Amino acid sequence: MNPRTITMVLLLAACSVPAYASLASDARAFKQNVKAAGKQGGHAVRDAAHAVGRGAKEAGHAVGTATKQGWHATKKAVKGSD
Repeated sequence: MNPRTITMVLLLAACSVPAYASLASDARAFKQNVKAAGKQGGHAVRDAAHAVGRGAKEAGHAVGTATKQGWHATKKAVKGSD
C-alpha cells in the first residue's frame, strides 16, 4: 500500500466514529421528542375525559336534585304538608 492510500483509510476511519456518535445522538433526541409528544397527547386526552366526566357528574346531580324537589312538591301538593 502506498502512503496516500493509508492516509485515506485512516482519515475515513477517524471520520466514521464522530459520524456514528452524531447519528446516535440524533436518534436519542428524536426518541425523547417522540416520548414527550406522546405524553402531552396522553395528558390532553386524560384532561378531556376528566372534563367530560365532571360534566356528566354535575348533570346527574342536577337531575337528581330536580327529581327530589319535584317529588317533594308533588307530595306537598297531594298531602298538603311535608
